[in-house]
Amino acid sequence: MNEQLKKNLKVVIIGGGIGGFATAVALQNKGIQAHIYEQAPALGEIGAGIIIHPPTQHLFKEWALDELFYEKARINKTVELYTAQGEFVTYVTDNMLSSLKEDEAGLRPASIHRAHLLDLLITPIDPEYIHLNHKFKSLIETDDYVELTFENGAVVRADVVIAANGIHSNIRKIFSNDEPIYSGFHSVRTILPFEATKETAKEDATVMYRDDTTVLLMQPVAGGMHFDIGYPSEDTSWVNDITKEELIAKMASFDEKLVRLLDAIEYPIVDRALYCRQPIPQWSTNRITLLGDAAHSMLPTLGQGANAAIADADAIARALSECVTIEEALQQYENERSPVTTAIQNESQQFDKALDK
Repeated sequence: MNEQLKKNLKVVIIGGGIGGFATAVALQNKGIQAHIYEQAPALGEIGAGIIIHPPTQHLFKEWALDELFYEKARINKTVELYTAQGEFVTYVTDNMLSSLKEDEAGLRPASIHRAHLLDLLITPIDPEYIHLNHKFKSLIETDDYVELTFENGAVVRADVVIAANGIHSNIRKIFSNDEPIYSGFHSVRTILPFEATKETAKEDATVMYRDDTTVLLMQPVAGGMHFDIGYPSEDTSWVNDITKEELIAKMASFDEKLVRLLDAIEYPIVDRALYCRQPIPQWSTNRITLLGDAAHSMLPTLGQGANAAIADADAIARALSECVTIEEALQQYENERSPVTTAIQNESQQFDKALDK
């Protein structure tokens, strides 16, 4: 696509989360400005810490965001597995999980608070391209443009629409009528003061404690320790409040030092069901495509959801920059990313088996 076409290309991104803003940054880096439409009245990320793998770190360097990233990120030199009683089992190696491999530049996974990552990605974007309080309602695709309508009455035309609006994406319905699949597990995530975790966590490593059903994971982030408990549940509700007493009951087999960590949590705390989507055979029309969880929502067992969305962002930006037509670009993007994300989805479902080897 020549420079004049790139300059005049009108790209609309639906969703102001990590995937949406990563896409805006990647496109801007290729000379394409995108407008982001977010339904919330203010920008913000739920959740706590996430792992950023080396390929994503290289993209941050390409986008001149690496210095800001390393100010907030914490390198994870090892991933260590313990029993629920605190007995060391093994180091989780790259033979168990390929995502743990150190790359040729010596980079290792790093953990960062989701909110800090979103702030990082927002930094390069001019506020005039960010539109809040715009909840997507419907669209019409023609040969020449896509017309989008929002619930506030706004109507926008675009050459390209990138749906980065999460697992509940209603734009996904263009391609599939599938529903999110409940994993059978819930998760509680928060940030604890590092002082509270000094006996059970490490400043430069991910540690996991587990019994037959429940996993407790801790990773360092700026300002504290990411704390995550995952456990089975028959409750399919997406979100509930959970009390300290209920969490204690789920950690009945865990060492007292680990149970005491629950004293540092402010209650009530949110308990979230873990859902995913199955791969679908098509993501794109001639002018519309899916990105991140809208395309390939996966279980969080490998910490790959955000990384996959950011890699999507890089791929769609390269495709729109390199290809002659929009249709060709969206097909190139989908052909590149769909096999990769399908493999990650499958590997994430094999996480427990890998750890048991």
